[in-house]
Amino acid sequence: MKKRKHKKKILSEEQIADLIKKREKRVLKNKIKNVFTEAGFIYVATGGKEATIGYRKVEVDSLFIYKNIWILCEDTISSNNRDHIRTKNEAFGEIKHNLSEFVKFLEEQFPDKKDLFSEFDLERLKLYCLYIPKEELNLDENDIYLYNNLKFVQPKTLNYFKWVVGCIKRTARYEIFRFLNLQDSDIGLISSSTGSATIKAPIIYPREFTGITNGVRLVSFMMSAEDLLSTCYVLRKDNWSDSIWLYQRLIDKNKIKKIRDFLENKGEAFYNNIIVALPDNVTFQDAAGNYQSIDQILNFEENCKLIIPKEMNSICIIDGQHRVYAHYESGIDSKQERKIAELRPKLHLLVTGLIFPKNICVEQRAKIQSEIFLDINSNTKAVPQNVLLQIKRIKNPLDSESIAQFVIEKLNKCNVFYNLLQISSLDKAKIKTASIVKFALRYLVTVDVSEGRDSLINYWDGDINLLMSGNEQTLNNYVKFCVNIINVYFGAIKKNLKKFWEDNDSKLLSVISINGFIIALTRQLKYFGIKDFDFYDEKFKNWQFDFSKDKFPYTSSQYHKFATQILKEVFEIED
Repeated sequence: MKKRKHKKKILSEEQIADLIKKREKRVLKNKIKNVFTEAGFIYVATGGKEATIGYRKVEVDSLFIYKNIWILCEDTISSNNRDHIRTKNEAFGEIKHNLSEFVKFLEEQFPDKKDLFSEFDLERLKLYCLYIPKEELNLDENDIYLYNNLKFVQPKTLNYFKWVVGCIKRTARYEIFRFLNLQDSDIGLISSSTGSATIKAPIIYPREFTGITNGVRLVSFMMSAEDLLSTCYVLRKDNWSDSIWLYQRLIDKNKIKKIRDFLENKGEAFYNNIIVALPDNVTFQDAAGNYQSIDQILNFEENCKLIIPKEMNSICIIDGQHRVYAHYESGIDSKQERKIAELRPKLHLLVTGLIFPKNICVEQRAKIQSEIFLDINSNTKAVPQNVLLQIKRIKNPLDSESIAQFVIEKLNKCNVFYNLLQISSLDKAKIKTASIVKFALRYLVTVDVSEGRDSLINYWDGDINLLMSGNEQTLNNYVKFCVNIINVYFGAIKKNLKKFWEDNDSKLLSVISINGFIIALTRQLKYFGIKDFDFYDEKFKNWQFDFSKDKFPYTSSQYHKFATQILKEVFEIED
């Protein structure tokens, strides 16, 4: 007897959409769970368990615990839902103010984890409520202040944590602690004293030996990999911070693996120096046991000791991050981990530390550190273009490429180019920006205009003298001015070429096209100056051009050729 075939059930559009949402939600939840558990946090599956805490019914999607640090997570696949954000902000506020009720609820729901919840007194618990969306939230400073019970983890930040955790496993918890702005004294039991590493017989370089004239002093010493891992951090360009004083590239997973294999097989320390910036509170102890500053210690003095406080995220690695992080703690009981766990406190790495003058500003520190990084790495593996741009920006914020990079970052948060521009190497954004900055945008926004040329600086009514003096707020004002002009211009292009703008296969949002449009805008300045949306809308209204992949006529770097066509057909300028 033949088996009767079951007809395949045909799903409705609503059912398909619901399945897609469920899958997206599941993927996001797993991503969050993997980040925290691989970093050494304990996962508590609180999702789906509702409780009345204070005056509200609350539900926590997931809870992660490391000692007394409790991270309550709310994940969402909806985008910019202000009502949802407000509701969660109020709910987490109730949890914070009624913590004993929340702990009691957890003990009832998870009796097998009762010891975990009661390990620390309520007063010692530190709660962080993370709001983690699938899509980037468009939030300003007022929003951050208004929803102050929440700490927002944008997709870029979550991707950064995922990458770092994938490379250095449990040691990545220090990155999470830095994001949460935690100090050593915040974690675990209260300690009556702080630890320090005492380095015997460091080499203190006399000023005349180094040729450094900016007040920075150098000292070389040996330090265990374990101590370095627990105290170091790296100013990586692709992290969560909006600071411009970041310049280093991401950890290379393959490079970490090769060094880790070397450590397992050889069990030897590296001969070349790790370069770091030491914290301001390092001290020296002379032969008599007296504490001195580096300027009071005689050069090459015997029996001198260097005292480095053991504080996490206090030693900034300028060069050598892979050699340090290859000693990471994996949390996996493997042959390799057992071997490296033995080496971690035993192997000492050769370190050269920079000690900055107490009064030096953060900008000057960053310039010195980034220049050292570039000098060391210029003859090794090619430094990525986006890293070079960032180092240039630190060194000279008024350089045309530096201003262009500022503009790119602001444009990416505006409605026309929202999240379309690749800011980080972790971004999956459609438009790569290095060539836009280098070959087109820099000429539009430059403050150093060549004779016979034009740029937006000629139309800005701000204080140029204050700008040229390096005033940060004035630079921000000029950048906003540039962003507004470009946003208006491309807004008209988007409106009139909407079909191609929304077609992922078209060439409208290619680097060739974007550069062509920017160069055309720059060239038309001497004829029309800057105009409003209506002017550009009228110009592009009747323009016919095929941006489809098969019909687009320009290739490679033919930016100027395309710009010439735009000038002729749109602006009626024979350039």
